[in-house]
Amino acid sequence: MTQHRSHRAAARLARTALAVGALLASAAAQADVLLQESFSGGLGGFTSAGSVTTGSFGARMSGSAFGSDGSVRSAAFSTVGFGNLSLSFTRTPSGLDTGEAGIVEFSTNGSTYTVLESSRTASGPATFALPTTAAGQATLTLRFRVNASLSSETYTVANVRVDGTRTGTDPDPVARRDPGTGPWTLVSAANVAAECKLDSAALQQANRTLGLSYAIVRYGKLCHEYHPSGRDSASQVYSTTKTMGSLTVGALIHQTKNIPVTTTRKRGPLGEFQRVDHWLDSFTFQQASTTAHVLGMVSDASPNLNYPNREFVYDTVGSDAINRLSDLVNTVVAQDSTRLGGNIGTFWQRFIATPLGFENSTWGNSTTSKNFATSWTTTVRDMARLGLLMNNGGVWNGQRVVDVNYLYNLGHTSFEDANTRYGYLTWLQEEDPCAPKPQYRAYPHGQVSNAPSCGRPGGCPAQQHDVGVFFAAGLGGQYIIVHRGLDMVIVVKDSGGQSGDEPMRFWNAIRPAVVALDPTYRGNNASFCSAYGAGNYAPDLTLWEGGR
Repeated sequence: MTQHRSHRAAARLARTALAVGALLASAAAQADVLLQESFSGGLGGFTSAGSVTTGSFGARMSGSAFGSDGSVRSAAFSTVGFGNLSLSFTRTPSGLDTGEAGIVEFSTNGSTYTVLESSRTASGPATFALPTTAAGQATLTLRFRVNASLSSETYTVANVRVDGTRTGTDPDPVARRDPGTGPWTLVSAANVAAECKLDSAALQQANRTLGLSYAIVRYGKLCHEYHPSGRDSASQVYSTTKTMGSLTVGALIHQTKNIPVTTTRKRGPLGEFQRVDHWLDSFTFQQASTTAHVLGMVSDASPNLNYPNREFVYDTVGSDAINRLSDLVNTVVAQDSTRLGGNIGTFWQRFIATPLGFENSTWGNSTTSKNFATSWTTTVRDMARLGLLMNNGGVWNGQRVVDVNYLYNLGHTSFEDANTRYGYLTWLQEEDPCAPKPQYRAYPHGQVSNAPSCGRPGGCPAQQHDVGVFFAAGLGGQYIIVHRGLDMVIVVKDSGGQSGDEPMRFWNAIRPAVVALDPTYRGNNASFCSAYGAGNYAPDLTLWEGGR
């Protein structure tokens, strides 16, 4: 039977619809990247033992006749809410004899490992489906190691990546939103409960209790704003500039990560664990300082930069060390002034101020030199943008702005022997029993810390969620406070107070609006604080890239 042309057209349309549907379904099921590291710029979120070198080739682990064989281990990352996990990487063995091997393994508890591959000859790209026991884990760790007897016998890995598909139990990824480059739209009081899970009556009480200018951002929305005078205007926010400057460094690390690594001075990508003298010809602080040492404020006062000898001295006006970061940025961007801008001012405007849509912000008066300690003039709403950038893992308007590993370290203790309450030009909340404490999953962390524990007098109790509260703080009571586990940022201007207790005071006043509508602890402040403060409750956590 001959098919009528209209029937054939309908059939073609149906086939097209099915194909489009299949593509949409495929896109919906597209895997998320939970962990990714090339090792071209260093170890990143991994730590090493034995002899390990990194470079454009990856991470090269060497054997040892009498010491420890080389190995690299990832920071623990979460696979909660993800299934169909796969690990891909490239491996290259060299010189391994019979009985020796390059080994790939994973652990769900940080101590007992399951081997995925142990081979003397396997080479090239590989992909392994991780067993179901690796899914739904709060702390999954990867380890690559060599078992060999000579330093000339090596095992090299590169381009490590873990993917997984959402199972529907992870918080809604749509929650990670922002206003892009457009203006904020204030959620109406009538909708604040439905859109922000905040109780309107409790917010009005917070206005009366605090009596100062503040704003709350939740789920990427400007949920509440209060100004006693009825308005806000741009003003100096003092040392909150430090955190904004630190994020500028993190943006530069991201923007230069694809520049080839080289030992030639004043060339290559910027790295947080890279020595400052790679970029600067002279400076007055410790010669062996890395960028991390400067950001952690230990580079000037420390007798030496090895654990446990580092000392923290707050660089109030930037003259000790941190203002030299301005010169460092100028040197780095000079490699590619067309793309990165000719100086720090142009870079900041192009890669921080413009993409975040700052409406009323200036950073000092010079484009060629910036004071990293103070001089940011801004509004509550622009401060909220910076806080939301940190809350969202360095992503804004769908684009990565700040390197995710750097941002993670910004919100955790940089050098425990010096000050457990300081990250990268950013403060950490330790005093509040109703706020989780920033704490790494495993120690030692990073490439220059070597601290064996969190260093707190109260110890390092296990936390289910890595969502410690961190904040920017400035003279006269300027604060940007990030509560990742609640997908919330609190911004305060001109509170008059300056101490680690101030964020706790704000949180005490605002928390009733959160607890009143909390899905688990509705109205039960004591139970909420017990769970949230211990790091065991994070109802609105959306994991950052790499499972952070």
